[in-house]
Amino acid sequence: MTTMNDPLAKAKAEEARQSQVLADAIHKAIIETGEQFEVPILNAVGGALATNIAEVLASIPDRRHRKMFRDQLDRAVSLALAQAATRPMAPVETIIIGGARQ
Repeated sequence: MTTMNDPLAKAKAEEARQSQVLADAIHKAIIETGEQFEVPILNAVGGALATNIAEVLASIPDRRHRKMFRDQLDRAVSLALAQAATRPMAPVETIIIGGARQ
């Protein structure tokens, strides 16, 4: 049984809390910033997120630790996608795939 006296459980709970606070802040910033564009393009959001992820990864000097963290991010994205797919989302107006607007 895991209790909040367990240091690992405390660390995981704090990580989850911080992740949710940051996810909410990023989502709010994306929505508010997107309002300034006539037609927000989802590709721009993806590009901005990729740039920020790359900056975080580049800040890790040890390439082994960077690879481990990247693997952790890949797993987190897969899990978050699975969870998000179960919730209703706002429709996306414009996305460009292979040079063609969808």
